[in-house]
Amino acid sequence: MTPSPPSSPAHDPRRRALLIVAGTVVGACALGCFTDVMAATVDAQQPTLDFEADGVYASSTVVFALPRALEDALRRGVPLYFLTNLDVRRGRWWWFDQRVGTGQLHTRLSYLPLLEKYHVSTGALQRSYGALDEALNQVQHILRVKVADARDLVPGQTYQVTGRFELDLSQLPRPFQINVGNSTDWQLEADFPATSFTWKPPQTTASPG
Repeated sequence: MTPSPPSSPAHDPRRRALLIVAGTVVGACALGCFTDVMAATVDAQQPTLDFEADGVYASSTVVFALPRALEDALRRGVPLYFLTNLDVRRGRWWWFDQRVGTGQLHTRLSYLPLLEKYHVSTGALQRSYGALDEALNQVQHILRVKVADARDLVPGQTYQVTGRFELDLSQLPRPFQINVGNSTDWQLEADFPATSFTWKPPQTTASPG
């Protein structure tokens, strides 16, 4: 009696079932990894502008959850530095856009274990908080950064404000810079949605003589 040939792997029902299960597991892992990466992203809102006699000031809000790796480093005494850059540019059809103003804001977040407090330095403003959420609230609110001087703006001319918010890895201790350069947990960054304005110098009220 001639033995029947072995079934093809492609038609083996047990092998097929195993492949389906494996594919489901891989898909679930991929979805989980994608969710982890998304949890570390930053939602940067469009800047709002204030027009003063001396120039233009920009404010915005960035929303993010501090990844566990950064929170652990913070509690071990590693300060975190956040950098906001904002530019004002004038479009030129014959050449590259002209940058007419720029603003920058540095924010430092640290933890004081002896006091069990978080300390935030934003420009000249320095405050301490008892909870991380309260400290992050200050980090995430970018208030009145001067982005252009009035003397550099032309009345009636339209300008565009663009910018970026990021965790400044260059300020970390050297060993951390080497180890976290490719880690998604340490890649907190986002571009602000662009906003345009037409410069009109605010009316100044002369004081009575």
